Amino acid sequence: MPEKNNKFECILVSKKIETSDIITLKFKLDEDSGFSFVPGQYVTVYLGGQFGPVGKAYTISSIPDNKFIEMSVKKIGKFSTALHELKIKSTIVIEGPVGRFFPEEKSAELVFLAAGIGVTPFLSIIKAYAKDNSLINKKIALFYSNKTRGDVAFFDEFNKLSEDNKNLELFYYLTRQKIKDEYIKEFNRIDIESVKSKLNNLKNKEYFICGPIRFVFDIRKALLNEGINEFNIHTEAFY
Repeated sequence: MPEKNNKFECILVSKKIETSDIITLKFKLDEDSGFSFVPGQYVTVYLGGQFGPVGKAYTISSIPDNKFIEMSVKKIGKFSTALHELKIKSTIVIEGPVGRFFPEEKSAELVFLAAGIGVTPFLSIIKAYAKDNSLINKKIALFYSNKTRGDVAFFDEFNKLSEDNKNLELFYYLTRQKIKDEYIKEFNRIDIESVKSKLNNLKNKEYFICGPIRFVFDIRKALLNEGINEFNIHTEAFY
């Protein structure tokens, strides 16, 4: 298990636009830093300056690499706006990693339920599985909700991962737009009836839910009402 509560300096080397309000920031780590993480974990970011000692948590969206770390950030406040506006070669401090929002190695049937930027831990986990061929021994269903097609981050990346890995199924949901798209068939919120229709059977699976707190609360409650053991439901929410 990676060490916790360590601070590391890293340098911004690139910025990639994902949607109109989400960018992926790639930072270079000191190769001798010893930083490591499990896909699904997050770090606390410190910018200093006007924010002083206050930091904010962001999930790591890349796969483990001792040279680089990526975070995909949605612009929703002063701190995230400052991250969006960082100049290349700027230095930040990260602390961590922390969190246990990741499947155990033995987990075989996984259901990921995400709303908006809550999809980032699943991107990291799925990419890591694909890299080491673990998807051969796992079955993953990703339910991913957004308001419009323009809000869907990592669309092409997820689609390519699914095309290359038959054990990864994608179910996109749009709540405020109806479009014609071969990958998007649902134009409503993710609810338990829709999940049941896609999975056929809710039992014997492990569930991971990430997104706004109301989304996480509602999905978790619905799964519990269906008789899913609370120990098979893992959540991570943001405000």
